[in-house]
This record gives sequence, structure tokens and C-alpha cells, in this order.
Amino acid sequence: MEIKLKKFKAFILAGGKSSRMGSDKALIKHHEGGNWLTHKIKILNNLNLETFVITNYTSHLKEVDKSNNVEFISDAQPFDGPLTCIEQIFSSFKKTTKNILIVPVDMPNLNTKLIYSLFKSWEENQNFALISHDGIFTQPLFGIYPINEENHFKLKKKLSSGKKNFLGWVDQIPHKYFYAKNGDLININSKREFLNMNNGI
Repeated sequence: MEIKLKKFKAFILAGGKSSRMGSDKALIKHHEGGNWLTHKIKILNNLNLETFVITNYTSHLKEVDKSNNVEFISDAQPFDGPLTCIEQIFSSFKKTTKNILIVPVDMPNLNTKLIYSLFKSWEENQNFALISHDGIFTQPLFGIYPINEENHFKLKKKLSSGKKNFLGWVDQIPHKYFYAKNGDLININSKREFLNMNNGI
């Protein structure tokens, strides 16, 4: 499996506070080896995607070596939420990139096959954002977003109003849903959720 598309880039969001977890989620050991951050880099590298990590932590740079095809971007507004990160990406890459894949560092069950399925589903209508959905909840931080004037305008308007709700922006742009199993899209934010995942709850 390989994704061959010009002006398409992948971004791992890894700059959150991890306050409910009590420690940096990106550095949690992954059951397939490495940690949650290096696992995301690996599964994106498997698809030969140009990959970036947006983060506030210099410690993340120490987790990779020359074998990892990845670049790091410093979060311009640390801990200001994912919508602000997306605006930074749009503003920085709009001249060189048409579409972006967003991957959160705290979805430990994402894998290469699932990302490839997301991409193939999106290929059917590239004018729409494609947002993941587990059948109950929307998971907008795992999705593909076209960088265009309409989406960027609505993004900047949302932020200028003081509202940083990600789904609030998604609801205003053309989008479709990519449905996957809840277990594949599990998002871990706290120690309790982490323990429940490990215990199969």
C-alpha cells in the first residue's frame, strides 16, 4: 500500500498538554513497539506519505532518527487547541499543499490499512473533507481536509469569533464521513481510559 498524490501531506498533532493523562501521551509505550508518536510516524511512513509532527515538546525530536521520514513543526500557539494548529497548517502550506491528512497522537489503534482505507474513500470525492466516525461519535481529528479558500476563510472566521470548537468549523465546510469500528478510532485522554483500553473494557 502506498499513497501517491502530489501536494498531499500528513500531520501528526502531538502538542497537547496531556493534563488528564498526567504525562505526555506521545511517549506512552505502544503495544507494537516504540511509543504512540513513533508508531504514528511508522504507519504513515509505510504509506510513503510526507509527514510532519506539530508539537510543543523538544523531547519529541529525540524519539526519531534518520530512518524516520518526518519533519517537526513548532506549534505557534502552544496549548491553544487543535483548531489553531489547523489554521497554522493552512496558512503555512496553502501554496504547496492541496489536501492534508490529520492524525492525532492519542489514537493508539490506528494502523496503515485503516489510513489507506480512509484515503481511498476520500479519493472518490476530493472536494469534500472526509471525517472519521465510529458510528456513535464524530472523530474529526482523524480526517482529510482540502486546503482551499472557502475552508480557510471559515476557519479564520471561527477563530476570530473566539470560538475554537473543531466540530463547529467542520459543520460549516463541505464534508462526508468515513465509518470505522469504535475500537479502531478509540481516543485516549485520561489514565482511566488508558487502563480500560488495556483491560479490554
